[in-house]
Amino acid sequence: MNVIRVTSETFEAKRWPYYCILPLSLLLVLWSVLKKRCYSLVGRKQDVNLLLFDGVGKYGKVIKRNVTGWKAVDLIYNHRFGESRSLGGCLDDFWFDSLNCQAARNRFRLAKRELKKAILHLSSHGVVRILSLAAGTGQIESEAVADVKRGNVHVKAMLVDKEPAALTRAREFIAINNVAEDVEVVQADAREALGIAAGFKPHIIAMIAFLDYLSYKEGVRFISKLFNILPQGGYFITSNTMPNVEMQFVTHIVGWPLIYRDHQEISRLIRESGFAEYELIDDPLCIQNVVVARKTKRNPQAI
Repeated sequence: MNVIRVTSETFEAKRWPYYCILPLSLLLVLWSVLKKRCYSLVGRKQDVNLLLFDGVGKYGKVIKRNVTGWKAVDLIYNHRFGESRSLGGCLDDFWFDSLNCQAARNRFRLAKRELKKAILHLSSHGVVRILSLAAGTGQIESEAVADVKRGNVHVKAMLVDKEPAALTRAREFIAINNVAEDVEVVQADAREALGIAAGFKPHIIAMIAFLDYLSYKEGVRFISKLFNILPQGGYFITSNTMPNVEMQFVTHIVGWPLIYRDHQEISRLIRESGFAEYELIDDPLCIQNVVVARKTKRNPQAI
């Protein structure tokens, strides 16, 4: 298992404010859990989990309404700090700079960096085809394609997502990055897109922030099928959130359920899916892990 931890200054790693308030955060989590139980006992719906998170600020409530969806991720990736100096604006800035939000933006940078490296590694073979499953807004892919195009590298990318609104936002990023001739969007569920994937014949398959919602067995079953679609030497790039000090806050206050995995479980999942060659790349906060796997031969441990 090859684990790499990035430490570059281009990544975010502001720890101390959030470690300082960790005891308070855990108390707030306990308060929220007890409050939810009380509300459920009297048959009432709880509209606000925590006044300071989704009660006062403008965006906290938007995140809570859109957890697991593209809009919440888009807000975290592109939050404009300092836009509002009101109390609500300052609270939004504080929460959007939490450890998990920093790590999500680090994941964005890591995934884009590794996608570009994979494209450049394959560029001598002609047009490089990229398939992104559960692509959301496709911002990572659109920006990566725009960057490599400047070096006269030819790429064709397909963004697959089941949400029409996500694909509308994806078209905005495609236009902003001037890659309309190189990137197309397809509305389909990632789990049902294997036929599309096989027909597209991708050299690279990206699946960022989707493994967080698949059980171990589902992950192995699905990624094994992607392994079979890739050509020899093709790349699979994915990510998974690791256990961290904020995960109880994320689960109970934000209301965002994730399947957290440590290095050993991520590594075992990737091996059992067929990949013998892979790297695990941690963001500086050790919260987000980006996996870069390459199809060489089927791992004998694969099931």
